[in-house]
Amino acid sequence: MIDESISVLLSIYEGENADHVDAAIESIVEQSVPPTEIVVVKDGPLTSSLDQTLSVWGSEYPSLFEFVEFEENRGLGIALREGIQHCSNELVARMDADDIAHLDRLETQLRFFKQYPDTDVVGGYVAEFEGDISNSDRVRTVPTDSEQLAKKARFRCPMNHPTVMYRRAAVLDVGNYRGFRSMQDYDLWARMLLAGKVLRNVPEVLVYARAGDELYRRRGGINYLKIEYQLQRDFLRRGFVSMPVFAMNMASRTAVRFMPNKLREWIYSSFLRINK
Repeated sequence: MIDESISVLLSIYEGENADHVDAAIESIVEQSVPPTEIVVVKDGPLTSSLDQTLSVWGSEYPSLFEFVEFEENRGLGIALREGIQHCSNELVARMDADDIAHLDRLETQLRFFKQYPDTDVVGGYVAEFEGDISNSDRVRTVPTDSEQLAKKARFRCPMNHPTVMYRRAAVLDVGNYRGFRSMQDYDLWARMLLAGKVLRNVPEVLVYARAGDELYRRRGGINYLKIEYQLQRDFLRRGFVSMPVFAMNMASRTAVRFMPNKLREWIYSSFLRINK
C-alpha cells in the first residue's frame, strides 16, 4: 500500500524573488491533493522580504511547515541532502522556489505511484513561461518509458528535477544528494539507475517554470563546464557511460557552454523543447 502522505521539499537562498516564492508556495498549498508537510531549507541568510514571506506562510499553517536554516549558503546539493533528512513521509516531491505547480500535480503523481508501485521516481514535463503562466509557449519534454529513459540518460539528464516525486528511502539508499551546486539531480538519477531503481515520467505538464535570458546564462561559462566535467568523469568511472560517450558528451557540452547566450538559448529551445 502507498502511504498517501506527501512531503514537499524546497530550498531558498537570498537571490530568490519573494513574490515568486509566495506564488510557488501558494501553488503547493492549494493542490487538489495537498501535502501533509512542506520542508523549506533556508540556504544561508535571506532578505527581509523573503523572511517575511516565509514567516506569513509559517504562521498561517504552523503544522504544515518545517524550516531548516543554514548560517551560510552551501548550495542546492547540500541543502537538499539536509532537507530530505527532515522529510517524515515516504513520498517526497521536489519544488523549485520560483516555479508554479499545476493544480493536480501531486494528485497525478500519487495516482501514478499507485498504478505502478515498482516506481522509485516519477517526474513529468515543464512548461516555460515569462511573466504569466498563460504565456507558456515551450514545453521541456523528457522520455516517459523507463527503458528509453535509462538509455537516453547516458547523453542528457532524463528528468525535470522540479517536477519529481520520489521515494525517500530509494534516494537515501544510493547515498542521497551530493554536494554539487548544479546538476545534483543528474548525479542522483545516474546513481539510482546504476542501482536498479525505476525512474519514469508522465507525459503531462506538472510544473510551470520561469524562463528568460538568465535561465540560459546560468548554463554557460567555465564554472558550469567544470562541474559538468567532474560529473561526466564520475559517470565514466562508475561505468554509467563509455569512453566514446564521455568524449562526445564533453565535446558537445564544451561548445554549448562557450557560445553566446542567445545562441545557447536557441539550441535549448530548438532541440530540448517543443512548441505548444
